[in-house]
Amino acid sequence: MPEIIAAIDEGAATTIFTTLAAGLPPQSSSGSSSFGPFTAAYAATATLSSPGTVDLIPPGTIRVADLRMDWHLHLSLSLDIGDFLPDIHIPQVCVHIPCVGDVCTPKIDIVWPTVTVPIDLSDYVKTTVDLGIAVTLVAGTWKVEGVVQGVPNLQFGLTTAAMLAVVGAAVAAAVAWVPLIGPFLAVLVAAVVAAIGVAGLTGLLDPILTPFISGTRFPVYAQPQLFTVLPAAGANDPAVTITLDTIAAEVQHNPPEDELVLSADISA
Repeated sequence: MPEIIAAIDEGAATTIFTTLAAGLPPQSSSGSSSFGPFTAAYAATATLSSPGTVDLIPPGTIRVADLRMDWHLHLSLSLDIGDFLPDIHIPQVCVHIPCVGDVCTPKIDIVWPTVTVPIDLSDYVKTTVDLGIAVTLVAGTWKVEGVVQGVPNLQFGLTTAAMLAVVGAAVAAAVAWVPLIGPFLAVLVAAVVAAIGVAGLTGLLDPILTPFISGTRFPVYAQPQLFTVLPAAGANDPAVTITLDTIAAEVQHNPPEDELVLSADISA
């Protein structure tokens, strides 16, 4: 039978996970990813801002509902305007005017450039995750952690239409300097947004943001395997030290509620 037993109910677990979420540092990643028909370089940051509510489910699941993560994503998109608008070639036209001679219009060639489009997206996601309970002894310290199981389903705060509107505005701002783009701007923006679409947006965001949550480990408990319970009181009264031989953690149903129970076997 364990010598030490400690237990917390769901209310206390919610309070603890609120503190744990607030103490987790921001996460970041960078790389490149498909964005519809484009390849975009990205830099992403994310912070857990609210752990929601905790439901303890025997024998070993901690369910966290409405877990919220705030995120910011900076994209750098290379846009070849010529992929969406045809190049314009207007030949020279000459008219002979008596007493004046030939009057010619200039030859006009418009070859659309490739531009870099910076896009900044910020939003939050909410999800419900199930945590498994992991107990490990690492470098002389017992650790109990809640580890996210599986890949959560992310629910975005903004609608995809709102985020696509942000993309469209960024494209319009990035190409505004291009000569003679004015009459074609609305067509270009609509074509780019349609090419990316909802599938392209979610296909970009899900693989970038999901690992921020699916890889999260919540540190529930940490204690050195050897620790002093009573300090030395003198030369003839040495410190009392015990060894935590084993640590176990599970969710138990102890009526009227479920509890997260930690138990330990010790030796002197």
